[in-house]
Amino acid sequence: MERLGGIILQNKPISRQLVTKWRILGARRGGLVITMPKSRTFRATSINFAAKKGQASSRTKNPPSKQPLPYKTPTRKSPLPSQSTPSANSNSSPFKHRIIPIVFGGITLFTLSAYGTYLAVAYFKSPSSSSSSKTTTSGTPPIFPQSQADVSTVYNEIAPTFDASVELTESLMGITKLRKKLAAEARGNVLEVSIGTGRNLDFYDWKSSEKGATDKSIKSFTGLDKSAQMLDIAKQKFSLSASSAKTTIPVRWIVQDATSEALLPSPTPSGKYDTILSTMSLCSVSDPVAMLHNLSSALAPSGRILLLEHGRGRWNWLNKILDDGAAGHAEKFGCWWNRDLGAVVEDAARGSGLEVVEVRRKHGGTTWWIKLRKREREVARQLHL
Repeated sequence: MERLGGIILQNKPISRQLVTKWRILGARRGGLVITMPKSRTFRATSINFAAKKGQASSRTKNPPSKQPLPYKTPTRKSPLPSQSTPSANSNSSPFKHRIIPIVFGGITLFTLSAYGTYLAVAYFKSPSSSSSSKTTTSGTPPIFPQSQADVSTVYNEIAPTFDASVELTESLMGITKLRKKLAAEARGNVLEVSIGTGRNLDFYDWKSSEKGATDKSIKSFTGLDKSAQMLDIAKQKFSLSASSAKTTIPVRWIVQDATSEALLPSPTPSGKYDTILSTMSLCSVSDPVAMLHNLSSALAPSGRILLLEHGRGRWNWLNKILDDGAAGHAEKFGCWWNRDLGAVVEDAARGSGLEVVEVRRKHGGTTWWIKLRKREREVARQLHL
């Protein structure tokens, strides 16, 4: 082995021209080891590169010692930038997405529990036997008014305690809120039939006056009921309320059966009612179809009849409970709560020129919100009389 400059040759002899080329290449690469056969023909079997001694030694030298940094007086550190609170959209808590169904489910469960409790209490407190507890030829309890006894006279007896007996139940079930919504739609000349003890009086807009009257204002109010005792309580409530002192709306109270053939009193000598409102009356009157016919006759062509009632529900098991307790409930509260109100309204609409505008049902379908108006043909007939 021979070293030529920075080139190490193995297995001589070799031509001087090749040596010159290798020397140049070795000088560029920093060291070259070539292994070749003894023949003059060049065939490299291995080429290994190595670093020069100077480069290899430079890597092993100790690094230069570090110079101490010049002393600087410490300055007061500036506060770190406050982290921005994550936006509600980017990092919203998963609980926020669950709170709505949780609250809705809780309200629904509470309402169903309250209604179930109401049914149970009313069922077990109702008299077990009654002269009005009849059955049809098929053995099923009567669900149509013509087969049910008239128990409306009971209102004269229960008038003093009626409000106390239904206040909590109506509040828990949301009936009070429904009364408020119903009364809020009253406008023009208003008639409330079967007004009872006046449980809707607080919800009317008594601030209306002729000076600032609008289409939504109440122009006059008539309260009508068959029970004189109930009507007396309604009058006392109104006279003691702040509304009676502030309102300028004409108010009158009339004792009359809305199912009788006698015409309902008119708000003006030649006028009719723009709004006729009634709550829990179709279940208590002896003939609800006749009552709806009378209401239609007293309704203005563009008027509305607003009803809040309770009757048969959507499910057979619920109707079974209503049927079993219907007679006892009627004796105690004067209300047949298992009447088929859908059939009653359809029957009345066929013969009175009324049509159903809206029906909403709550509490398993037992609470009915019904809105009626006159058919267009009936309106046209009245306008051309």
